[in-house]
Amino acid sequence: MAPEAYQPSGISDYWGALKRRSIYVFTILPGVVLICVLAAFGLPPQYQATASIMLQPSSVPKDIIESTVISYSDQQIEVVQGRVLTIDSLQRIVKEIDPYPLNPAMTTVDKAQKILDDTSIERIDPVTLKPQAESNAFSLHYNNPKPSIALAIDIRLAQLFLTYNQVQRTEAAGEAVGFLKKQSDNVMQQMRDVDAQLAAMKRQYGDALPDSLARNEAMIEDTQRQIDTLQQQILTAQEKESQLSMQLSQISPNLITQSGDLTDVATVRAKLTEAEQRYTPDHPEVKRLKRALETLMAQAGTNSSGIAQVANNPQYLMAQTELKGARNTLEGMQQLAAQRRAKLDQLRARVETTPAAERAVSEILRRKQALQNEYQQTQDKLQSANLAETFESAQGGERFTMLRPPSVPRSPIFPNRLGLILLGLVIGAALTGIAVASAESMDQNVRTSRDLLLPDGALLLASIPFIKNKRDRRRRAIMLTSFAAAYSIAAFAAIAVIISSLRR
Repeated sequence: MAPEAYQPSGISDYWGALKRRSIYVFTILPGVVLICVLAAFGLPPQYQATASIMLQPSSVPKDIIESTVISYSDQQIEVVQGRVLTIDSLQRIVKEIDPYPLNPAMTTVDKAQKILDDTSIERIDPVTLKPQAESNAFSLHYNNPKPSIALAIDIRLAQLFLTYNQVQRTEAAGEAVGFLKKQSDNVMQQMRDVDAQLAAMKRQYGDALPDSLARNEAMIEDTQRQIDTLQQQILTAQEKESQLSMQLSQISPNLITQSGDLTDVATVRAKLTEAEQRYTPDHPEVKRLKRALETLMAQAGTNSSGIAQVANNPQYLMAQTELKGARNTLEGMQQLAAQRRAKLDQLRARVETTPAAERAVSEILRRKQALQNEYQQTQDKLQSANLAETFESAQGGERFTMLRPPSVPRSPIFPNRLGLILLGLVIGAALTGIAVASAESMDQNVRTSRDLLLPDGALLLASIPFIKNKRDRRRRAIMLTSFAAAYSIAAFAAIAVIISSLRR
């Protein structure tokens, strides 16, 4: 009966299998580890510099100084990231610091895009600096093959965040001040226009404005009393003028003596009036009296009003003077009365116009008051905006602050050298174990009594141990020498790769 496959049952069996299959142990495990070491130090490394930044709220309460810059704490980091990490801003960094000196073929735009691709932002807890989904702090990571360059670029990126937020908030506060100044100037110009309209309205309505209504009404009453008084005086003057005219008409202006009874104009005029009442105009007596009156008037030199231009009768001259004075007085009173009536009409027109003027002026005054209130509110807001601008300029508002500045990375973020070497050990051990197990399972050789399947009752008489001859010893020496040479070459290659990697 053929022997069954070898089945190890203890540690000694496993150790014996490893000794028999040492070729696998000394080839597979070191080979895999060597490959991992070469990969760990041969792959282009990426060093990561990290700056920790926090969006710090304002330390001054809003009821003391209210900022004019709107802030969204949950979105501010993403908003600033989108505005800071742009190709244009990164190109300025590339012009100052070349992040990829080993790639001269890359353009400035390509390098700026590469910086953008190698930069990442991660929300962190502001105390522990561990990743956290919702936080007002973040870590700014930048990867580069050179640790010093990674540090320099990360510092500049962090400065972009710090300075941009401050500049942006200051500019926003300044824009608010500028807007309020324009608004204030606009309201002031509207107030000037309203004042001009009010002045034009006052010129248009003059004394018909509402504030002159009481004075106009008092002047109407006073002017009406003056007109009534003048009317009485005019009536008296008219009666006096009529009496003086009658008296003058009965006095002869000249002291002329003629035959008959037709000696003076007054007597002839009286008789002519009596004759015209008694006779027809063609009656001889009427004609005689008319001729006599014409003769006397021609001799006396009277004017069309019946007053003699050349008179020598003292009584007539005195009456004539009194009549002229009375007529002058009457004319003056009549002119004064006309002036008072004109003034009264003007005052009444003013009073009638006052309601329309009041409506127009009230509308303008309401608009002016509204503009004054708006101007005062704008001035209050402008004062607050100026204070907020000064506050933002002094970095008193919400701002980015550095929690932890970036430092020179000591080990690369990629590849993970220690992890890769440990992974090589695990994989190498696993492959070695699989190879040993496979070789032992396919081996049909009998090495111990346990490998024999003896009949029932049969006893093992003796066993012959394995005896090494010169050939075996020579083959083992050659194998050890080969392994030593191979290990030396591998170690030399690994050391060279490590030194080359560390010198980059």
